[in-house]
Amino acid sequence: MLKRMVKKILRKMLGLTKEGRNLRYGCSIYSKMKYNCEGSKAAFVIRNRYRLWVADPRKSKVTQLASLIQKIEIEPIENDSFFYSIDWFKTLPSKNIIFDNYTVDYRNVINSSLGEKKRFLINKENDFSEDMIKLINALHDYYVRMCNLGSNNRICDKSINAVGSLFERPAHSFFEGLQRILFVNQFLWQTGHRLNGLGHLDWILIELYRNDIKEKRMTEKQAHKYIKDFFQALHVYFHIKSNVLLGDTGQIIILGGMTEEGKYTYNELTELFIKVSMELKLPDPKVLLRCSYKMPDELLGLALKCISTGIGAPFISNDDAVIPALISYGYDAADAYKYATAACWEPLIPDCSCDQCNVALFNFAAPFMEMANSPEFNNVDSIYELLDIYCKYLSQYTEKLLKPFVALQFEEDPLLSLLSDTAMEKQQDITQGGAKYQNLGLTSVGMGTVVNSILNIRDIVFKQQRYALQELNAIRQRNFEKDEVLRLHLKKRMPCYGCDDIEVINLTKQIMDMASKEFDKYRTKSGGRFKLGLSAPSYVDAGKDTEASFDGRKSGEPFSVHISASNALPTTELLHFAMQLDYTDNRVNGNVIDFIVSPDALNKNFNKYLLLLKAGLKGGIFQLQMNVVSSDTLIAARTNPEMFPDLVVRVWGFSAYFNDLPDEYKQVLIERALESEKAS
Repeated sequence: MLKRMVKKILRKMLGLTKEGRNLRYGCSIYSKMKYNCEGSKAAFVIRNRYRLWVADPRKSKVTQLASLIQKIEIEPIENDSFFYSIDWFKTLPSKNIIFDNYTVDYRNVINSSLGEKKRFLINKENDFSEDMIKLINALHDYYVRMCNLGSNNRICDKSINAVGSLFERPAHSFFEGLQRILFVNQFLWQTGHRLNGLGHLDWILIELYRNDIKEKRMTEKQAHKYIKDFFQALHVYFHIKSNVLLGDTGQIIILGGMTEEGKYTYNELTELFIKVSMELKLPDPKVLLRCSYKMPDELLGLALKCISTGIGAPFISNDDAVIPALISYGYDAADAYKYATAACWEPLIPDCSCDQCNVALFNFAAPFMEMANSPEFNNVDSIYELLDIYCKYLSQYTEKLLKPFVALQFEEDPLLSLLSDTAMEKQQDITQGGAKYQNLGLTSVGMGTVVNSILNIRDIVFKQQRYALQELNAIRQRNFEKDEVLRLHLKKRMPCYGCDDIEVINLTKQIMDMASKEFDKYRTKSGGRFKLGLSAPSYVDAGKDTEASFDGRKSGEPFSVHISASNALPTTELLHFAMQLDYTDNRVNGNVIDFIVSPDALNKNFNKYLLLLKAGLKGGIFQLQMNVVSSDTLIAARTNPEMFPDLVVRVWGFSAYFNDLPDEYKQVLIERALESEKAS
């Protein structure tokens, strides 16, 4: 206790002085920067002590931000086309959680200008407008510094002019549009925002692209080059941008989709972004294609061809299921049709929302294990009583998990407010009432474990009467020690979660209904709702903290990934299972079918897989991602990583270099690939 108090006092003391703040920040970024530097943490901090800088937390947030923009060094990356510069040694302090994991609506900097915003603000005469004007002036001062440095510091005149135009008028060219996005994006990272999405770029930029082509200011070949350089600029800092694992940056480009008029809309840029992604084969930035049964087969085929390269992109999001679900949850139809996603797959509304889609993990297995360790569990005499008791524990678990978030307060955010039309109209910070929607989302693991556990108990205890419930529970509690035959029997049960079986489907829906009703009991501080989905990035880490379960999963082992089966199962069956689940109301926070197919299987059956995707879209799947890789390749890459430096795999909602992954994630991929190959 005393040791913790001393540490707390020291941390507070360090935060009060400039040197202390800088020291703490230097230590915190070492883990991100170590991929590009040598030496120990202490050596890193000492070497960079004059570059480290954290704004004074006693100042107002906009003053902190203006000071940061003035302090940051301009060090643009090497890029043939664009200016992009982030000084990772300087940042803002924060008392509360930073509102990130978000997608800015870049129409605000394409179709408008900061000069127009400033003119709108001048006559408002309130604290908010004064703050926004102060921020715009700080950004303009940064632009002046760019001009002063000029081409002497790898900044071409074309980039300088494109940034300068942002303060005067809407963008006039495709190049200007891309450069403005990069300029704004760099400040999101600079100010501590993580997992920054890139928005619906084909829709946003198509008019500029077509005008340039029509007026012969740009050729298709030049546009292709610009997009390649745009991708590569965003990829340069991916080590530092990564959140939990390398590659987890949230840099998602949204493409295609249904409009409110009922038409599937895509364009030349939709295809061009996919082709560049396919050509570069970079794990980051990522591409997400909003799909529909109404989309052309040629576009879906191009997407599948890109996926077949193994980069795990584009991610597939089914507008025919997602948009109606968002409307059922409470989003206006006009907003639902403009949805983007958070860092991985969770739908959100750009510009007018303050939704945070990944505030916590909901582990369906946690209350089940708590129930199994309670005295009342061993006296259960039917599957119906078991479900009733589980519902009670699920309710208690939900209350304990959600109550702290009811009063969640985000850090004030002048930059995101400046980029939000809604916040500007309301004249309020986006986190302080300036948003139209303010909901909180949770991801989930353990549904497959709970479903398979209940079915195993029903069969072995109540139907076959091979074990008393107390006896089976005791075996589980000792982690199946000396009962490997039973464990494998439980693990290999069929039908299992993911099977197109009426009992499995109904049980899954029943448990999801329980959680949905519990979630609806709670509201956020601003009156927003909670939402959940059947996907999560935490299938490995949450498994480490969960004891052995009745599905044959040993203590500490991972959960199944998203909507998938732990056993060998044909892809067709998994899709049929997912088609029959309920994704409406508050179940909208990402529901991803995840499977692996070998390159040979896909290439030999390309048209069949194309028809399978089309059928899945028509049948009502929510979202889908796939790895195209063989178990042999994965095993060889783990054994001889130097021979596979560019092997890219899909991890949870992002792609990454296989060699950058921790070994437990490599093992999960290998085991799943082996099971997939059995099924095929």
